[in-house]
Amino acid sequence: MPSPPERARAYRLRAKLRHGDALEPEDAAWLSDYEKTRDEGASASEKITHTEERRIATGTGAAAETAAAAAFEREAGRREDSLAKIGIEALREACVAYRDMMKELRVRNRDLEEVHLAMLDAVREQYHARTQAEIDKMQAEAAAEEQQDPLTKMAADAGGAILKHMAGGK
Repeated sequence: MPSPPERARAYRLRAKLRHGDALEPEDAAWLSDYEKTRDEGASASEKITHTEERRIATGTGAAAETAAAAAFEREAGRREDSLAKIGIEALREACVAYRDMMKELRVRNRDLEEVHLAMLDAVREQYHARTQAEIDKMQAEAAAEEQQDPLTKMAADAGGAILKHMAGGK
């Protein structure tokens, strides 16, 4: 692929020719060689990848075939390297996105855990308060029962025994 200074020189020499100026013999030879090596119809990527292969393949015989095959293999290796680089870069971007996602999920999970623990604490406190209220109620009932007069207590016990006997129990 021609370098920028070569392209600039070729542009200047072509401009001289368009204006009708004569070129120095070495400039004319250089421009002629430059025009021959340049492939007008090829895209930039085609020029880069196939110029060397075409140059080698212009020879004849087994040596040219071997050289062309070697150039083709080199180019295939370059293509594979390029594809590997593209794949690795895509994998790197995916890993970065995955890492960012995991960071966000870790923060979200920590927040959810804190809320869950706060809810459990609230339920536990209410459970303890209810349990204590039931204990207090049961103790108050037991104390009230102990304070009943003995005659009422005996009647309640006898009533329970009579009901038991009527139900078929002994």
